Amino acid sequence: MKRLILFTITLFVLVPAVSFAQQSEEDPFKRDPIFNKSLEELFGMEQTSVDSARVESDERSDAERVARRLSYTGVDLGGGFEAGPYYSNELYSQYPNLPMIHFNRVNGLFLGIRKERMQWHRYSSFLDIEQIHPHGFIGYGTASKDWEYALGLEKLIGVEKRLMIGGEFHKATSTEDHDRIGLIENSITSFFASYDFQDYHQMEGFGLYAAYRTQRWIEASFSYNRDTFRSLERNTTWSLFGKASPYRINPAIDVGSDEIDLDRYSFALSFNPRNVLLANRFTFAATVGAELADNSESDENYRYNKYWSELKLFYNFEPGSVLRWRLKAGGITGDVPDFKQFYLGGVGTLRGSPYKYFRGDNMLLSNLEVQFGRSSSQPGVWMRDYNMHILLFLDSGWTKDTEFVDGPVLADGPEASATSGFSSFKFSDLHHDAGFGLGTGAFRAEIAWPLKEFDGKPAFWIRFNPTF
Repeated sequence: MKRLILFTITLFVLVPAVSFAQQSEEDPFKRDPIFNKSLEELFGMEQTSVDSARVESDERSDAERVARRLSYTGVDLGGGFEAGPYYSNELYSQYPNLPMIHFNRVNGLFLGIRKERMQWHRYSSFLDIEQIHPHGFIGYGTASKDWEYALGLEKLIGVEKRLMIGGEFHKATSTEDHDRIGLIENSITSFFASYDFQDYHQMEGFGLYAAYRTQRWIEASFSYNRDTFRSLERNTTWSLFGKASPYRINPAIDVGSDEIDLDRYSFALSFNPRNVLLANRFTFAATVGAELADNSESDENYRYNKYWSELKLFYNFEPGSVLRWRLKAGGITGDVPDFKQFYLGGVGTLRGSPYKYFRGDNMLLSNLEVQFGRSSSQPGVWMRDYNMHILLFLDSGWTKDTEFVDGPVLADGPEASATSGFSSFKFSDLHHDAGFGLGTGAFRAEIAWPLKEFDGKPAFWIRFNPTF
């Protein structure tokens, strides 16, 4: 009976919301970058087509839309400069994910050229074969003094182009910290002030992937990856204005090894990945994912399964005011290398706590924000573009290491699962940070205080993206 009531309530909420959102004709999976010319256009190889003509005629309006979007989504999250992991499939970062031009303490200034993977809208074909698209990049790091590359192919299948298959070979630098701070944003803070908030590793190998999307709501994906991961050293301490503040050492991928072979099967399912409005004043998005590396092809000391989920809600509770809430949870089983664990603390997570202070195999994170700004007269836009807003926030988080017994698990004994650590969780275990900020989505200043631990001193942040 309880399940029937819950199902009825769910239908009552979702059916009107979905009906409202279907009224919009714009494809939420389409990206309108500022630099939206393809390589074929740049080198005069673009074929004349209805799609390409439409893109050229809409170039000015596209640029205007991107400029507006940047004002509230920042330099990374809206995909205005590069799609990257923020405007691509959830499994994008199973492959090298740094921008084609970036700056960090490992590569220094990296200069490259890229054609993006995992994009649903293409306007050209390869070798006159429809809907087959090469992708990849090549570039050079001035501090690492190393060439990096990726080379792949993908194909969109079907009249409506809802199924994508592809593959890639690569040898390049990557990071697990793309959700903590935007990749372009991190390059800006690194170049100007020595604040590099991401840790890096090299990945060399290949992968095969498939993705499927509905018209607006669902995106599902699978990826098989076989990679050798290697630790990388800090190769530069230079920045424009932060020479007195040397960069952190780039940590090893694990205290026990600087090179690890991992054979991974990854799955992801996303609802409303582009945050399309479900009603005039409300929307939400959800993602679940898994990375399965507990198999005989992975190094015997590093076999694990990792699971994660994320829920984001947005509510325009009065004109010009928005409630935003993100809830993340994750669990790991097996022997996971250090760089694959969950970390909380610092920018993008617990903003008043030390950087990556909390780590574990189980993780909970809540980011609750309230924005007060100026209302907009445009339908579907809750805040006026380019105007300042005041931000109040509360970050809450918890991590726990699950203890695994060495040796085989007995048939009649308890087997540790990804949720084992949550059995002992209490709300009093949560660490809380609170603060406020002032700015827009593209630029804002934040100050946060830890409420339970440390010395209570505030942390100050300059951000070029929203937290989520």
